[in-house]
Amino acid sequence: MNALAGPDYDITARGWEIVASPRHADIVTVTGPMTEAMRQPAHDTLEAASRPCIVVAIGDCAMGAGTWSRNGEGAGTELHAEIAVPGCPPSPEAIIAGLAAAAQRL
Repeated sequence: MNALAGPDYDITARGWEIVASPRHADIVTVTGPMTEAMRQPAHDTLEAASRPCIVVAIGDCAMGAGTWSRNGEGAGTELHAEIAVPGCPPSPEAIIAGLAAAAQRL
């Protein structure tokens, strides 16, 4: 995700911004397994996001299939992600493709 803000991938050229507040987000990305400690904060974040909001699961762990996932419990599964970007870790190009697919659904 950090590489997307750099000059090589420059997502701002696509008109996209990474924002700190879910209130300003149309797309929420999740990047890891769902731990018990993060369950409520993740749901609170999604609840605070603007509507419509698309959830994108980035990486195998977010989809419940990675090294750190157990029992298929990824954050994307818990938050009902509409777009999944496979990989461990996924390439910046794959992440951009997933975000573009999400942006088309808005």
